[in-house]
Amino acid sequence: MIANDNNINGRTVDYTMTAQFLFGYLLAPGCQIVLDEQQFEVLKAYLGHVQAVGDYTNFALEMCVDYRDADDSAGYSVGWDNDGTAYQDDLIGTIMEQMTQSLGFYAGSIIQEGYLIKLSDIDQQIVEIRDRVAARHNT
Repeated sequence: MIANDNNINGRTVDYTMTAQFLFGYLLAPGCQIVLDEQQFEVLKAYLGHVQAVGDYTNFALEMCVDYRDADDSAGYSVGWDNDGTAYQDDLIGTIMEQMTQSLGFYAGSIIQEGYLIKLSDIDQQIVEIRDRVAARHNT
């Protein structure tokens, strides 16, 4: 089954196959994506912005997992790798760090636990990130 539309009451779902279908070239081998439906929509929006950074970034999402439904764990795991220019690496790193803070995770490393960004706010956030990163690289 490609579409994982069986998300009930904010529970997490394994979206790995769906992500492979949509963004296969952006996923590292063995990448696992387990999120709730809203988180997955946010991830897709951020991945679209990562893709827009351009060719030759060698970006690969390694994992994006919310462990809140696990019996013996809590928190999250997000990992990625890229190898573009210094500007591309900084831009992608900043986008992914902001995404991690905006996916509604609960963990000590999250500044505002449980905060899930509105899809409508992501584009403006990316504009601000691009401006900050460009300023760092122009000095």
